[in-house]
Amino acid sequence: MLVFMKNFKLVTILLPLYLVINCATPIVLKQNIKSKSKNLEIELLKLTDGPDSFASGGANFYPKSSDVRLVHATLSFKNLKNTDHEIVFGKIALEPTYITILDDKGKETKKLNSPAFVRHFEVSVWNDVKEDTTGNNFATGKTENSITLKPNETATRTLIYFLPKAKSPEKLIFLDENSVVISLK
Repeated sequence: MLVFMKNFKLVTILLPLYLVINCATPIVLKQNIKSKSKNLEIELLKLTDGPDSFASGGANFYPKSSDVRLVHATLSFKNLKNTDHEIVFGKIALEPTYITILDDKGKETKKLNSPAFVRHFEVSVWNDVKEDTTGNNFATGKTENSITLKPNETATRTLIYFLPKAKSPEKLIFLDENSVVISLK
């Protein structure tokens, strides 16, 4: 009976920890995909489904609808030009688009699925609460919308997109780079 009680105690301690880790652990969808444009060498280091929340500026961010999840794309960029090159994160779209809007003439068009958030580090179980010490604070709205790379400089960012749970990520499109596409299928 004593052995049973010791094992039972161990299970009651470890089971909640196991559940928390597994529920918050992102699922890796793709990783280590390289692409190149005239200006940039681009590598998708990791594309993950989740986690569906993170903290910044003392606030928690998560989809307001249970039908939507967060998809995280950790990208590395290297400037191949001999001059500075600006990367605008809002022009890196995740397909498929899922929101339809009306244009000026009342015609339905698909809205660009730009990143909702840009982080300097990946969001994970353990650093989810870590603040972005480089200045991004989503609670106050102070965020990085672009980055300028010097010649041969490399930078890594995690772009976080909203995507309905019923849809799978298909591709990343770099609109500033002559629509370079990274297929995610």
